[in-house]
Amino acid sequence: MINDVHHNTPTNNTSKQISEADDEAVPSTWTHALHRFFIGDIGPPLVLLSISGFIYTRCHLSTPFSMTELTIFASAIFFWWIQEYFFHRVLLHSPLNWIGKSIHQSHHQKNYFHVSIDPPELLLGWLFTAHFMMKMILPWHTCLTATIGYALAGLGYEWSHYIVHTKVKAPPSLFSQMRDNHIRHHLVDDRYWYAFSVPAMDDLFDTNPNVRDVRSKTGMMKEKY
Repeated sequence: MINDVHHNTPTNNTSKQISEADDEAVPSTWTHALHRFFIGDIGPPLVLLSISGFIYTRCHLSTPFSMTELTIFASAIFFWWIQEYFFHRVLLHSPLNWIGKSIHQSHHQKNYFHVSIDPPELLLGWLFTAHFMMKMILPWHTCLTATIGYALAGLGYEWSHYIVHTKVKAPPSLFSQMRDNHIRHHLVDDRYWYAFSVPAMDDLFDTNPNVRDVRSKTGMMKEKY
């Protein structure tokens, strides 16, 4: 851990105990991670319940499914991926000070391994704001379908971002690509590697430089790993 000082003072002992407690709280197995995400926190289960409600409502409408609706579903997911990248790059790393940036800065200041789950009021507020905005411009059945796609992409992001900040050993897969990308963003240089759900977004928008080149300019990795 960073700043693991071994002086026997009450302050340092207390800090060490807090640090050890934080380490113990970070899941290191899939079972612990799933339990912490879906049972230990109220936000993700409420989002999942909301998505189930949207699916149930859509399936009980008389309007048949169509290729147009499938396109809208896929477009909602794609929109999330684009929004996710630019929200992170432009707003969370904005030169302007605002509450979202402050919260994101506190996220960066923590040790890389920590439990990172957004509060339920943010998760549900974002979901239903997006839903009502889509309701204003889309027919009811396609609004439901778009909301389902958008919410599934959002929940996928929430889970993925949470899991790459845990100590769970992920097999070589998209998760490992996400983790590698996100570790670079946190520990090498936070001016790059903004993508998450689709790491290739960084290639598309030229924010995936050579790691060695960046390290040669900024120095060693930050000691928060």
